[in-house]
Amino acid sequence: MILVSIGAFGQKQSKKVRQAQNKYEKSEEQKKKDYKNAKKKSNAHKFKIQSKKTQKRIKESKKEAKRNNRANKDNFINRIFNKRKAKKRR
Repeated sequence: MILVSIGAFGQKQSKKVRQAQNKYEKSEEQKKKDYKNAKKKSNAHKFKIQSKKTQKRIKESKKEAKRNNRANKDNFINRIFNKRKAKKRR
């Protein structure tokens, strides 16, 4: 019984099935790539149609957000070895 189940699952897929799978995976990758490019172009267009003042404000807010988010992240070692202190009850 064990040999039968090993034989059934141990077989390779046919060449046509593998080719179809590869074709499907490539098309999915292409779709994701196209979506990323379209999103990037859309964001660039949204930025470009803004006034110069607004563009400057957007850039500054992005920089500030990036700086703030980076400052709040703990590195891997600190998360492992630093234990959170228990709150004291009064």
